[in-house]
Amino acid sequence: MAPDPVNASYPGKGIVRIPQQSDWVDRGVVLSPGQRGSWDVRLGGMISPATVVKKNGVYFLYYIGADGNRSSDGGPRHRALGVATSKDGIRFEKYSGNPILTFLPNKNEEEGIFSAGGTVDADGNVLLYYGGMNAGSRSSTLVTSDVRLAISRNGLQFTDAGVALSRSDRSVWGYGDELFPVGSFHAHGTWHVYYIAKSGRRLWSYLTGARRVHWELGLAWGNSRQKLTNSRGVLASGSYVIGGGDAVELDGDRIALFIIRDFAERNIEVRTVSTKQPDRISEPVKTYRFGDLGHATMFLDQDTNTWFMYFLDESAATIRVRTAPVQD
Repeated sequence: MAPDPVNASYPGKGIVRIPQQSDWVDRGVVLSPGQRGSWDVRLGGMISPATVVKKNGVYFLYYIGADGNRSSDGGPRHRALGVATSKDGIRFEKYSGNPILTFLPNKNEEEGIFSAGGTVDADGNVLLYYGGMNAGSRSSTLVTSDVRLAISRNGLQFTDAGVALSRSDRSVWGYGDELFPVGSFHAHGTWHVYYIAKSGRRLWSYLTGARRVHWELGLAWGNSRQKLTNSRGVLASGSYVIGGGDAVELDGDRIALFIIRDFAERNIEVRTVSTKQPDRISEPVKTYRFGDLGHATMFLDQDTNTWFMYFLDESAATIRVRTAPVQD
């Protein structure tokens, strides 16, 4: 019998049912913008909150902040990656050493980190694949972005391991412009990273003479975590893919992806894949519509039988959390 795409089991926990929208309960603000002059005075304008991992009973929430507004267009300036920790997934404390990762090769306001997808390896190392934006000069208002890898033993201090997927490699699906990682996992001896390709499909408008660039979802994989040698598109139809893509393990074989679509409505499409064929994602099995949603990252805590949804509340410029129980 084919596996149920909505419900799955993991050892000792019975059946995991993906929550209905009505199951989610808002538990309040977990992170607010920093004080004036701080590195995270602005929390919007990136795919953030980015990712969550749990290590030694501690939740690590990785998020992106900016130190102000760009002089060119008012967008977020000098985006960087920080972390906050929690013992219960609700009450978080920002790490005093933030930001933990920066990427400003030309000291350009447009540069920085736009997204990240994380996982914990078999040795307990936290791996963060992140999108590092490079303007090529100090004055350019255009950027490109590669998928880079950073590694940490404790989840707080990271060492940059370089480019894992290059936007300039013509063999990479969606190459040429900006690649933004959003989710990662390791299975069957292979490292996998879901990423958004801003150049995945280019259409020329004969009415305006302008180029239309779609944001689409790809998957890269390889035997080495530091070099992803294969890639292909997995979701290149319908409205824009603008976030989500976390790889949430349901059991030993099934993964759920919570994909944010459409710049205007910000719907979350829940799709599933098999770890043996992670490039073949299902049709939506659930769709969430929350009016206050900017971006979101999901985490399933199998120890406490709790789902967590960390999301940007754009109206208040804060990061909040919703929870839902794991129902057997």
